[in-house]
Amino acid sequence: MPEKKRPNSNRKIIGGIIIAVALALIIGVGSLFIEKIQNGYVGVVYSPNGGVQEETLGQGWHIVGLFDKVTRYPVRMQTVQYDDIQVATSDGKNITMDFAYNYSIQPDKVVALFNKFGPVEVSEIESTYLRTRLWDAGRKAIAKYSVIETYGQKSAAAGMDVQKVFSEDVGDLGFIIDDLTLGVPKPDKATQEAINARVTASQELERKQTELKIAEAEAEKKRIEAKATADYNKIIRESMTPEVIQYMWIQKWDGQMPKATGTGNLIQIPIGDEPAAPKNQ
Repeated sequence: MPEKKRPNSNRKIIGGIIIAVALALIIGVGSLFIEKIQNGYVGVVYSPNGGVQEETLGQGWHIVGLFDKVTRYPVRMQTVQYDDIQVATSDGKNITMDFAYNYSIQPDKVVALFNKFGPVEVSEIESTYLRTRLWDAGRKAIAKYSVIETYGQKSAAAGMDVQKVFSEDVGDLGFIIDDLTLGVPKPDKATQEAINARVTASQELERKQTELKIAEAEAEKKRIEAKATADYNKIIRESMTPEVIQYMWIQKWDGQMPKATGTGNLIQIPIGDEPAAPKNQ
């Protein structure tokens, strides 16, 4: 026959179950009073009936009321990117651009931010309010630049203008905007064709200007070389006095008197100031 379980064993099992249930209740109930705020965030405490607490929660574990709730806001840098925002340039061209920026929230303004938007996640504020304000800032700032300028050297200036307008717009709510950048503009087909034609014309003009500069440089080089040759010849001509010519002749003379045939006379080349008369044979 099977051995019967001892009463003590049953009591131990029941006791273990009771302890486990009690621990679970303690943990469950305790979790209703404890909130953890992650590093880089602050929490705004509110309750449906009691309103919003002015004192915020920093990072770490906190005990809150049973019916209190917490909305968290980032106070360290966050990165946001919006794709395909359409704006218009000063020359009436519609372009689509990507925008990216960093932001953080001033800790002393999170309560005011909560009072404006209520208990919503900051990601929802990013995708609605901040996106709309950035589009408005981009529309105002990009309207000062032509479509070519947004492609070229003024793209950085355009990005700074967008950031300035955007920062001033949302700064009162505690948003600190930093490092706003613009993506490469994406124009419609007609605008792209106009850009391509202008770029081609600009490249052709640059090529012709380069060729002109090369031709001017080569002509200047030849002019300088010709002047140098002329100056050299002038110096030589001015330095060739009779004395110098005679000296050069002496330096090259081999000591032999030149002779002439057919006259029976010996021609002597004099060395001195006066020419020598020919001698008769």
